[in-house]
Amino acid sequence: MTSSTRSGQTTVTRKVFLLGILVVVAAAVYSGGWMLAATMMQKRVAELLSGGNAAGAEVRCKDMDIRGYPFRIGLFCSAITVDDRFNGISASLGAFRSAAQVYAPSHFVWEMDSPAELRSALGFSFSLQWDNLRSSVSAWFDGLSRSSLVAEGLKVDTTAVADGRTVSVQSEHGEFHVRRNGEDLDAAALVKNAVVALPSATQLALPPISASVDVTMLGKATLLDLVRNAAATELYGSKGEIRRLVIDLGEGRVLTVSGPLSVGDDGNLSGKLHLELEKVEGWKDALTTAFPDSAENFANAAKVLTALFGGRDSGSAELSLHEGVVSVGIIPIGVLPPL
Repeated sequence: MTSSTRSGQTTVTRKVFLLGILVVVAAAVYSGGWMLAATMMQKRVAELLSGGNAAGAEVRCKDMDIRGYPFRIGLFCSAITVDDRFNGISASLGAFRSAAQVYAPSHFVWEMDSPAELRSALGFSFSLQWDNLRSSVSAWFDGLSRSSLVAEGLKVDTTAVADGRTVSVQSEHGEFHVRRNGEDLDAAALVKNAVVALPSATQLALPPISASVDVTMLGKATLLDLVRNAAATELYGSKGEIRRLVIDLGEGRVLTVSGPLSVGDDGNLSGKLHLELEKVEGWKDALTTAFPDSAENFANAAKVLTALFGGRDSGSAELSLHEGVVSVGIIPIGVLPPL
């Protein structure tokens, strides 16, 4: 009886011992796999940051580190600098943190600390501050499939280097979304309660503006690739569709636009747009207050729109754009400057 008991205990002990060995081996293999993945990720990121990206920009990630073991993996930087000589842009950014689950490394989230400084060869500098900036990205080393960016408490100061004049924009909430749609690119943006301040005044004489836009850019999915394609980044000669553009000044003053649009080789816009406008007089008064030098133009536009709407204060119209000339039917009503 005693021998049988000891034999049973020995068998159980052996099984527990073997299980322990298997756990240790599995943990070692998993840890080795995580370290290998982290090493490969750090190497590939270093290649991208040194210029192997779509913009050909050099990016420096200060104190670069790969963290998240055991269940996550992500890139961390204490600060980021960007030098894009091709587009004449340089930038200094705050601390960066990202994380992805080890079983889904192509989908990751990231956040960045405020502030940021951007400088352009066109003679402008940008200072950005925010309360919270976060993003969700689905991508692999060849490019993005979709991405979203959300900013809370955003403030952007744009300064002209020549004369030091600054325009400030503040918004309590902003979003930007982009995704591949076959060969096309879908993009959408949203801003809530944006307030604009001009150099000559503490605030533009417009109420807080909320706006959203949903567009498709034909044949531009390659903008999300991580391999440079100069033709894909060219705006001139491109085509697309505004699925919906909404600008809301509050108090029922809402502008909605939709329709196909193209950009000519000279930067002029062409297309056919469906326009819906509510509170024509309200828009005229708000724009006249903000831009008094153009009061006559706003008054004439309001008269034309009211006539199109059958004397009503709200309605819709079909607009034609041909090389920058805006027409209602065969009647030209304005000219848009080239992009």
